[in-house]
Amino acid sequence: MGNPYTLHDDSKEIYLSGILERLRLLKSEKPLIDSLSCRDEYKFLLEEGKPGDITMADMITSIDRFYGNNKNLVIPIVFAYCYNIKKFAGVSEEELISYRNKLLAFSNE
Repeated sequence: MGNPYTLHDDSKEIYLSGILERLRLLKSEKPLIDSLSCRDEYKFLLEEGKPGDITMADMITSIDRFYGNNKNLVIPIVFAYCYNIKKFAGVSEEELISYRNKLLAFSNE
C-alpha cells in the first residue's frame, strides 16, 4: 500500500491518491465517514507488516473488481477502497457483506 499520498504515473493511481488525501482531510469533519471507515483494518495491516505487499496496482485491480458488480456503482470510491482494505485484512465474508450493505444504504440515501 505504500504511501497513498505520493504521486503515481497511472491515471487511476493518481485519482485514488487524490481521493485518499481528501479523505484524510475530511476525517475530522464527517463522523459518518468514521463509522464507515476501515481504520482498524488498516492499522491491523500496518501491524502485520503487510502494506508493502499490497501495491496501488493491487488496490486498483480490487476496486475495479468491486465495481464489476453494477449494484456497487453507487458506492463512492473511497468506500470501495475501504471494502478492499477490509478484504486484504482478512475480514470474514459475512462482515464484508454486512459492510457492503451499509455502504449501499448510505449511498442510496
